[in-house]
Amino acid sequence: MLIKTQAIVLHSLPYSDNQWIVHLYTEDFGRVHYMATLSRNKGSQMKRALFQPLSIIEVVADHKGSKQLQRLKEARMVYPCYNLCQDMRKNAISLFLAEVLYRSARENQADSNLYHFLSHSIQWLDVCTNGVSNFHLVFLIKLSRYYGFFPNLEGLEEGRYFDLQGGAFVSSQPLHNAWLKPSDAQAFAGLMRINYENMSAFKFQHGQRLHLLRQMLNYFRIHLVDFPEIKSLEVMEEIFSDTDTGVPGSK
Repeated sequence: MLIKTQAIVLHSLPYSDNQWIVHLYTEDFGRVHYMATLSRNKGSQMKRALFQPLSIIEVVADHKGSKQLQRLKEARMVYPCYNLCQDMRKNAISLFLAEVLYRSARENQADSNLYHFLSHSIQWLDVCTNGVSNFHLVFLIKLSRYYGFFPNLEGLEEGRYFDLQGGAFVSSQPLHNAWLKPSDAQAFAGLMRINYENMSAFKFQHGQRLHLLRQMLNYFRIHLVDFPEIKSLEVMEEIFSDTDTGVPGSK
């Protein structure tokens, strides 16, 4: 059955000379794996450049039952994200977020709300000029809501711990090892106040931002099965380590 749907590119890897396996998060079918014939030739219907991480595309594909690998027939760009490729900081963020999604998005479970959140976020990253270095923190905390483990803020008070397993603020230290001390819990709670519109107002030192990011990834790791270490985190560290505030371009 031929289908048409919008999709976001999560990952691609070569299978043979011109055959590629591409992993997409589609609007209508959730995460799907495709076999695609990709080329750099001008006359090709599916160019490799279309399948950069977080590209927003429209595809025509041949879906046959519950096959693990479907066949991609056509693809075209829906929203050209020029700045994600040209801006070194945005490119690093896009690679990082694409890896997080590749490792966490569920297969064959359509969620149109999640798709539209991803599409909106990618377009925002492409055009934003302020607070770029905080974007991935905002994205991750918002993503946790769609994955079903957004922190419970009812018990938020100064001096409380944050139980990473329970996703809640608690008055005493949990008996297990997955918790944040009160100072870290307050910083973690601060992430709940950040959004794309106000992210430039939050100033972090590089070490602070990195610490928050690692805590967030640990939170994901606790709540998602087989969520691994994110390799592109090292690239993020290098790209954003050359400024004192960690918010280049936010003034």
